Amino acid sequence: MTTAQALPELRPSQVAPSPRRRLRSLSPHVLLVANGNASGIVREPEVVARAGRLLRSAGARVETRLTGSLEELGALLPAAERRVVLLGGDGSLHGAANVPGPKPELAILPAGGANNVARSLGIPSDLAAAARLAVSGPTRALDLIAARNATRSYLVVEGISVGFHALARADYRGQNSADLVAGVRAGVGALARFRPLTVGIEADGEFRVLRIGQLFAANLPYFGPGLHVAPGADPSDGLLDLVVIDVETRASLVSMLRRLRRGTHTGLPGVTRLTTRSLRIATGGRSPIIADTTNLGTGTVELTVLPAALEIVGASR
Repeated sequence: MTTAQALPELRPSQVAPSPRRRLRSLSPHVLLVANGNASGIVREPEVVARAGRLLRSAGARVETRLTGSLEELGALLPAAERRVVLLGGDGSLHGAANVPGPKPELAILPAGGANNVARSLGIPSDLAAAARLAVSGPTRALDLIAARNATRSYLVVEGISVGFHALARADYRGQNSADLVAGVRAGVGALARFRPLTVGIEADGEFRVLRIGQLFAANLPYFGPGLHVAPGADPSDGLLDLVVIDVETRASLVSMLRRLRRGTHTGLPGVTRLTTRSLRIATGGRSPIIADTTNLGTGTVELTVLPAALEIVGASR
């Protein structure tokens, strides 16, 4: 007889179950933030649900939030901890840029009127193609412009406007960029009051006095109501593209506006273009200064480029 004792046989109910291993999802998790004030969403509310379906079809896990104010957007971005997909127009990125604190990676599904940011970054206007890019596309660095006057500061995405366009924008009373009647009314009113302005600028320390019909300090190729103001502008080169347009009459201004639509104004007599890292603009109270769509008033404004201030999904350059 051996000294070894037989081990008792264990019944199945007595066997401890193996811990169940959780499978980690390989699908990217994105936060879809829809701007309830964007013209495309106002016209077609169901686009929010469609955007969610397209992002899922592109392989993402999607959480959706609808915002109606900058405060609501500001509450979401700092805690997102994932790629945030903005469904809306240019105003959605204007708002995101001015949320305090660090920002997550941003992507855009264009649902606005002008969609200047999407056009400038090569983001498709087709929502399905834009969703695929938003889920799997690489990010690129995007410069911002810090605009400061005596009373406030603002981070600019598209650019700064002084002159005819700024006067029209200051009178615009539409709810969003799709209000054509409000746009025409503001434009006709500014045209009726048009006269060339004298402004002072200081570009990288060099002071100049200029006569202008319109001045743009652009970060992107497109600005305002789809104007191709600075063809070839690179929003990640650390530079402002300054476009100065000197026109004398209403007829010459209207002709120039047609060319601004097509981007064929550069090189014409009366059009000056240069690049600068910093800019100071003094209008002497003769024109408002518009930063993206925000009226900064008529006082002196100082502009400084903030290189690589945002990480945003865009098409390969």
